[in-house]
Amino acid sequence: MCAEDMNSERDDSKVTKESFKDYTYVMVSTLNQMVNYIPLKHFSFKEVVNITINDSQYADNSKWDKNLTEVLGSEVSTSPINFKQSEITNFTTIKNRLNEQLKGKEKIFWNITGGQRPFVLAIQQIAKADDVICYLEGNKSQMVLLQNGIKLKDIVDDYSIENKEDLNIEIALKLMGFDIKETKTSHRNLIEKYDELKDEREFYQKFLDEYIVNKNLRKNCILLNRDGKKEDAKKEIRNIIDIEDKELDKNKAFGFILEKLAGYKILDLAKDKIADMTLGEKINHLKDEDKVDKKHIDEFDIALLTKNGKFMIFECKSGEMEGDVAKSTKYSTYAVSGAYGLPILITPLLQSEIDNIDNLDKDIYGYIQSAVKSAKRASLEVWGLDEIGGIDNNIKRSKLKKYIEL
Repeated sequence: MCAEDMNSERDDSKVTKESFKDYTYVMVSTLNQMVNYIPLKHFSFKEVVNITINDSQYADNSKWDKNLTEVLGSEVSTSPINFKQSEITNFTTIKNRLNEQLKGKEKIFWNITGGQRPFVLAIQQIAKADDVICYLEGNKSQMVLLQNGIKLKDIVDDYSIENKEDLNIEIALKLMGFDIKETKTSHRNLIEKYDELKDEREFYQKFLDEYIVNKNLRKNCILLNRDGKKEDAKKEIRNIIDIEDKELDKNKAFGFILEKLAGYKILDLAKDKIADMTLGEKINHLKDEDKVDKKHIDEFDIALLTKNGKFMIFECKSGEMEGDVAKSTKYSTYAVSGAYGLPILITPLLQSEIDNIDNLDKDIYGYIQSAVKSAKRASLEVWGLDEIGGIDNNIKRSKLKKYIEL
């Protein structure tokens, strides 16, 4: 399959949802089952077959396969093509078994996105002229379809899923073996409640505009969480912002406020590209036997799922954050979304203050300085509040833009 072939297109290759209804969809078991799920929601297939490894000492493919079955139900064949870990470097074995177990399948749609290299190479060698090879390019959110080495045209490169019933945070979590921990406030899909939340959204958007330009407001919001400073801070904030006392009287009030400042800004800028978004989402393992003391194993301050299946988790820290918390956030993001997931720390600071963090007043900003450094040691991205979109909503200067492609 040469580069020239991949860059050329067939003239008679207009692709629709029904283009592959006579094809058998063959996928390869992977930690990130979202890449196997997406084509199933774009096209209709005759049947679905899974290639999997049944004895790996390094990864439990059976759990990932069950996760996909939990979401898709009977749509996935109950007879996977099984390989042992010791067999996957033997191309002859792979090709023979695939040919044998797929005998009689005249047309096959091969999804090689999540496959290990030996599987991918074997599939490329045995694919027939009428077969289709599919690859999802996660960095660009593009779906590439090749038939006999020629790229099919007239398919929308952006593989976004528009139907909210087909893609939401609950589905994304279940694909990775997690579930929402039911609470009184879960699961609040902010996209569905966008109009209902109009007054609250507008209040926090105005609050953020003032916060970005008013250093005194920023300082006193940070002092809300400091013992002995809260009452004076509340008075200063009320002199600047018309805010109800109940918002300022909460335990760790600024943590709550910071989550809303960031969350509603993100929502307002990105709502057209988001499949689902929620605040304060608690998660646990999907299976009862995997649950930890029946409690939630993590909580995401802001969880965002794009229409192309990317999971973004924002940790809003108004005070200190231990290194293990930063690492846990990074791990949980990877666990629920794979390599294309993104954990981000949102701080109460502005970009200029982050750039100058060592020179900030430690009496006021000490905890935040520590949180930023812990996050960077754990390789989390660190954003200032003004980097989400800017006070003028200029999305061209937004760090959010490059991840959700507004």
